[in-house]
Amino acid sequence: MKSKINLLFIFLILSSLFSCTSMKINLGLKLIGAYDEVIILEKLKNQEKEIIFFPMVHIGTENFYNDVKMKIDSLEKIGFITYYEKVDSEINDTLNQRKLKKITGFPIPKRGRGYMSILDSVFKGKLKKKLISQPSYSVLGVDSLKGTNVDVNLKQLIAEFERRYGKINLEECDFKTSIHSKTVCKDETITDKQKDEVILGYRNDYITSKILNGNINKLILIYGKEHFIGIRKNLQKDGFLINKQ
Repeated sequence: MKSKINLLFIFLILSSLFSCTSMKINLGLKLIGAYDEVIILEKLKNQEKEIIFFPMVHIGTENFYNDVKMKIDSLEKIGFITYYEKVDSEINDTLNQRKLKKITGFPIPKRGRGYMSILDSVFKGKLKKKLISQPSYSVLGVDSLKGTNVDVNLKQLIAEFERRYGKINLEECDFKTSIHSKTVCKDETITDKQKDEVILGYRNDYITSKILNGNINKLILIYGKEHFIGIRKNLQKDGFLINKQ
């Protein structure tokens, strides 16, 4: 099964190998939702808890993020609390950042520029619409008193991967490029299944546990689209029903 991690950049890199055109890149961006103008929410509900899921894209239009902000503000005004994704890491922890780059095969986004820094590095053509990186959660209107980062940090992520599959050995070629540049070497022993089970599955299980074991009954969940597939499956097993907003 093809890995769902960083679909945009898989598309970009594969396309670049075959002399990609602006048309191909724009089609790929459209398919992942980067050109959407509004966000389509989903409600998950059981007898005790109500969750409004925001399926996010990390590169999108200004209108899309304005719509996100408006909807967050409306829900927080009626008592919803926000959980959001963010794999935090120490600025100088380049060792684990290089290990993450080794696992995924993709550059680490630059601080302050987000995923647009990667798009800019591999594509110089004309975009169908002006795109920006996902703004910070504070810019999106998440109340600092009503918003919590509910995600593992980078050290936990790498430790879990190594616990399951063994130590990630960095080679000389792993240090030849910046953490923000495309890799010049790959580890063929790291499989798509392993990536999915940790980058997606491990984090999905973590957030699901926090939802089920927490005492918050009205919850906004801001996570990437790909994560929601697993989170939704987990919650449905616990009796949650799904409705489009």
